Amino acid sequence: MRMKMYSAPTREEAVAQAFADMGQDAIILSECQGEDAYEVRAGVERATQRVAPAFELKAEPRPAPVLQLNRYRDQLKEIMVWHGTPEGFADIVANSGSRLVGAAKDPASGFSAALEGMIGFAPIQPSLKEPVMLVGPPGSGKTSTAAKLVRRAAAASANALPLVADFDATAGGAQLAAYLQTKTDVIQSYQSPDDLISAIERETQNGVGLAIDTPPINPTDTEDMDRLRDLISVVKAEPVLVISAEGHPMDLEESVQAFADLGIRRCIITKLDVVRRRGGVLTAVAAARLNLSHIALTPFIGGGLIPATSNRLARILLEEAPAAEILKGAA
Repeated sequence: MRMKMYSAPTREEAVAQAFADMGQDAIILSECQGEDAYEVRAGVERATQRVAPAFELKAEPRPAPVLQLNRYRDQLKEIMVWHGTPEGFADIVANSGSRLVGAAKDPASGFSAALEGMIGFAPIQPSLKEPVMLVGPPGSGKTSTAAKLVRRAAAASANALPLVADFDATAGGAQLAAYLQTKTDVIQSYQSPDDLISAIERETQNGVGLAIDTPPINPTDTEDMDRLRDLISVVKAEPVLVISAEGHPMDLEESVQAFADLGIRRCIITKLDVVRRRGGVLTAVAAARLNLSHIALTPFIGGGLIPATSNRLARILLEEAPAAEILKGAA
């Protein structure tokens, strides 16, 4: 990862410098108010340049193509199983990925192509001109994701606001205000669906992009899911699932499928930075046939939402699994 420090009189200017220099894929790693300026440390993934291992430079016999293919397949499956994916999902990724790895001589490229065949990708536009309504179970990170989407829109010079559906009266607006480092009364918070619908219509007519935070929904609670179904049917905003990478793979699969059954088609995966085994949530997304929009690899609000691609997922899976180093050497 390439990292660089930016400073400016205000936070917004420093963040804008970072995105202008590094592009929209930049991640805000840290930020602080210095004595004379606001400082932001940002990073962006480097393009990987593969260096041939020393043993490849020796004139030694290479394995037969079929044996090499089998070795790739076994190692890819070992990586997926280590990440907690079911055997069937691991087999599909390993079988297709091994052929592509063997052809490309690059583990990440083959792995990436295999994942692309299993998961769709559809990032949310930075402008938020098509309003998005973030839904998900408790602790999934919806509120921080709403803040990140609004900050991302500001960095892209788009006019966007957060709205809070505070139907359970839990002071969600105060939490969102804290994330955005602004006053609570600045955040528009509504305690009834009718008021929320009116606010959405008003702001969209004014050309304002919207990220709507909603109360947490328990996917195992029938009444909760019925209320969410009703809300989705009347609100003119796309429901986007926010799901944490934490949890048992089977629980994740059941939870994601429950939300997908309501007609949700896109999702954002959060808290990838606090887990090592990430296969459970990916399997859940693939099984529910959801498109993956973004992934969160850092808790910092100024960055942290990365447009999801198969190549990024492949590198995330390869960076932790023990078998990945063997695979890199074998390629």
